[in-house]
Amino acid sequence: MEIKGKSAIVTGAASGIGRATAVLLAQHGVAHVALADVNVAGLEETARQVRALGTQAGVHRLDLADMAAVEAWFRNHGDVDILHNNAGVVSGEPQFPEVDVDRLRWIVDVNLTSLITATQIVAQAMRERGGGVIVNTVSTVALGTGFYDVMYATTKAGVLMFTTACAMLKDRWNVRVAGVLPGLTETPIHDTTGANGKSDWMKAVLASNESCRPEDIAEGVIDLIADDGLPGGDWVAIRRIDGRIEREWAHDRSA
Repeated sequence: MEIKGKSAIVTGAASGIGRATAVLLAQHGVAHVALADVNVAGLEETARQVRALGTQAGVHRLDLADMAAVEAWFRNHGDVDILHNNAGVVSGEPQFPEVDVDRLRWIVDVNLTSLITATQIVAQAMRERGGGVIVNTVSTVALGTGFYDVMYATTKAGVLMFTTACAMLKDRWNVRVAGVLPGLTETPIHDTTGANGKSDWMKAVLASNESCRPEDIAEGVIDLIADDGLPGGDWVAIRRIDGRIEREWAHDRSA
């Protein structure tokens, strides 16, 4: 898809990968981007950076755990060419299986249920306007055999399966659903893994692995949007290894 002149939504846009994607979309000439998050101060800073590049930006406080609000907001704002379902949360403390049921529901709704709902509503609107691209932020933990944060890993595995299962939308509606799978990335989410900041397990992960920058992941998002030759349901995993950014594509796995 040619990004210039198009309209977009980015969730989780107050910082990290969401902010980096919004800014890079603006650099590629997107006409308007709706920025959604619960952190209004962060959204305002993202909007400032986007507007400085000549792109219109709307700031929208949206709690993705509130499913009625999610449905209403996307029905009112979802008529766009591009959707980046980026928002996500980790469990924090206590971890599964000690976490209470309300917290379990919160994690599932933010990471998975709201993403499915947004995709359904926006895909319907895209069909009416002739097509579009939806990129879901997953995680490389969805490719592994386990992860300390059980609920984060489980919901991200669900997002990956949902993304690949939406492959048929490309042929049916000209709506291409894709996934970006960040490896370890420098974002504020690390500071929510413990009761009062970074958990001990996250500190150990950070100490023994190389981190991507949010911009590294945003570049992958842009490439997924721009290349209409990619199959529906395709994904790219992005990691930093030995100082270099490496990409792994789903279509290469199946070749």
